[in-house]
Amino acid sequence: MIMDMRDAFFEELLFAARRDSRVVFLTADHGATALQKFESELPERYINVGISEQNMIGVAAGLASSGKIVFAYGIAPFVSLRVLEQLTLDVAAMDLPVNIVSVGAGFTYSTDGPSHHGLIDVAALLAIPNLSILNSSDPCNTKFFIDLSIRARKPHYIRIDKEKLEDLNRCVPFEKTASLGYSLLTSGGCKDFLVVSTGYITHRVYQILDAIASSGRDNFSHIDMHQINPITKSTIDFLSQFGTIITVEEGSARGLGCNIFHYLSSIHPRVPKIICLGTQHGYVFRATSRAELLEENLDLENRLRDSLDWKVK
Repeated sequence: MIMDMRDAFFEELLFAARRDSRVVFLTADHGATALQKFESELPERYINVGISEQNMIGVAAGLASSGKIVFAYGIAPFVSLRVLEQLTLDVAAMDLPVNIVSVGAGFTYSTDGPSHHGLIDVAALLAIPNLSILNSSDPCNTKFFIDLSIRARKPHYIRIDKEKLEDLNRCVPFEKTASLGYSLLTSGGCKDFLVVSTGYITHRVYQILDAIASSGRDNFSHIDMHQINPITKSTIDFLSQFGTIITVEEGSARGLGCNIFHYLSSIHPRVPKIICLGTQHGYVFRATSRAELLEENLDLENRLRDSLDWKVK
C-alpha cells in the first residue's frame, strides 16, 4: 500500500478522536489535506492557535493537565527547537500526555533553507527527560503511533513525513514486533554487520543493501528503528549481538547513532563498533530537491558500501 504519510497519520487520529473524547488537536496555522475532515467533523476539538508555536505548547500543556490527550502539529524546527523551553518545562517536566506531531524531517522542505530543515531536532530533543521520540518510515508504523501515544499517556515527539511511501517489506508482520521499537527488514547469514536506519531514508538504504545482497554478500542484517528513544532492552540485546553497527539517518548523526551508543555503553557490557552515517554537520543554503540535497550531504551509497567494507581495509 502506498500512502501519503500525513494522510496515514491524520486519518488514524480522526478514528481515535471519534472513539475518545479526550483527544484534542492543535495546530500553529499549519495544515494538511487529511486534517480538513478532522476540522469539519470535530471543530470543537480542532484549535488553530496561529503562528505561535511556543504558545501552542503552553496551551497543549494546560489542556493535558485538565485530562485531555493533545496532539500539537507543526513543521519540525518550529515544534522542536523554537519550543525547546516550553517542551522541557511545561510538558516533559510535568510528564503530560502531549504528542508533538512534527512534519518535515530531514530535507523534506528542501527549497526553504535551514530555517525549515529538520536535521538537528532529534539530536536536540534526546537530552529532554521523559520524552519519547518516534520516527515514521511507512504507513504501517505511522498509524501505530496513534494508539501507542494515546495508551502511553506520556510526552511524545512524533516525526511524520510528507512523502507518499509504501509499506516496508518486513521479515515479520509489523504488529507482531511493534512493541520492540524496530522491525527486521533483512536477516543476514552471520553477525558481522547490522545496518540500523530510521524514517524516510530506510527505503533508500533497503534498495542499496538489496543490490549488495544480489551480488552474493549476506554478512549483514538491516532493521528499521521507529522508536528512537527510549531504546528497549530487547533492542539493546539484539544490537549487542553484532560486530559492527552502522546507523543511517536523514539528519545529524548525533541523533539515532549517538543514542544507540549511549544505551549500549550504559546498559550492555559489550559495545560493538558503531559507525554513524548522517548529514554533514553544518547549514545547507542551496535550494534544490530533497534527493539532490541527500546526495550532496549524505552520499549514502558510497558511505554505506565503504562502511560495510571497513574490515577489509
